[in-house]
Amino acid sequence: MLPEHSRTFIRAIAYLGTIPMVIMALLMWLVHDELHGFVAAALASYGGIVVAFLGGIHWGIGLRSGVNAPKLHFIWGAFAAFAGWFGVLMHPAAGMPFLALMFVICYVVDDRTWERAGLSEWLTVRFHATVLAVMSCLAGAAGSM
Repeated sequence: MLPEHSRTFIRAIAYLGTIPMVIMALLMWLVHDELHGFVAAALASYGGIVVAFLGGIHWGIGLRSGVNAPKLHFIWGAFAAFAGWFGVLMHPAAGMPFLALMFVICYVVDDRTWERAGLSEWLTVRFHATVLAVMSCLAGAAGSM
């Protein structure tokens, strides 16, 4: 088990990672029309990167588990990376809701697999970050219409 100061640091970094999404979602409603495209692309690309990162965590779990690693971690990790990239390629009005859905699916997969990997203590942080990411993507999508 990690010392408390390390766990506090990891929680802080996880929550700090949601700040760009929240700010960009707010900016979608505040910036002039000529900046909407840039902010929408920034929000969608950050969301896509985070979805891919969440898939990468599963590769880490799988690699840490060694030869007995469930293949699901590797398959899901690759799928999440592809889905994040796909969400970035879509028009932001469609890509951001798609990424919001992917954040929910990523959380569901983590909720069903992290306990076995010894990571269940992080699910509360994951849930909070997921809620912020989903709300940001949906607010950003609504602001892009």
